[in-house]
Amino acid sequence: MRQILVEAAKSFIGTIEFYKREFGGGKPHDEAVKEALHCHEWRGYVEGLAVEEITWGHMTAVAEVNSDDALKLWARVRKAADDELECGKRGARVAGYDPSPYALAQYLVIRDSFADQWQPQGGIESAMIEMLAVAFSLQLYWSGIAHDRAMRVHDAQRDQLKRYESSGWKSPYQSEADAVDHAHRLADGYNRQFLRVLRQLRDLRRYAPVVIQNAQQVNVGNQQLNVSG
Repeated sequence: MRQILVEAAKSFIGTIEFYKREFGGGKPHDEAVKEALHCHEWRGYVEGLAVEEITWGHMTAVAEVNSDDALKLWARVRKAADDELECGKRGARVAGYDPSPYALAQYLVIRDSFADQWQPQGGIESAMIEMLAVAFSLQLYWSGIAHDRAMRVHDAQRDQLKRYESSGWKSPYQSEADAVDHAHRLADGYNRQFLRVLRQLRDLRRYAPVVIQNAQQVNVGNQQLNVSG
């Protein structure tokens, strides 16, 4: 609670300092405070804002009237962030999906398939599944870009050759070759990242400590034998 109110106070102080500086009008302190308060008056519509649009200044304006309402507003922001991470939308944003429903569904299909296989336990494993989904999505994206660039250059040059009644395929210009190589390197880099995270997830499972408390019998191994004296 204290930290949220501190951030809101910093925002309000920053607004005051803005009006006191030359590019804010160079106002004396009392007038700068009035301007900052006036600036917050138009923020009464904050309840209708999307959580991504809420700033510390908005929280400051709410806290000036009621600090409990400011904390409720923070709780709303925090809940939305939790939901975004849990449903996979934040990872999809990192993977660069476009706003269409199908693009988001493409990412979530990958993420859910990984999660179904590994059944992540806790935040760290869930984060690693998200990293796998992001890396694999970006690998697919840049592989497609690399193929598209290579084929587009090839087709364009083939058309040029036909125009001049020649045959064969010429090497692309260096700038075009660099663009193709750049896409290939990015695809390969995300492939390496995917495999690295996969190994880390495997090792996390393999070397996780086993804690046994108050056990009457513990069976270890593939084949269990009970031997009587």
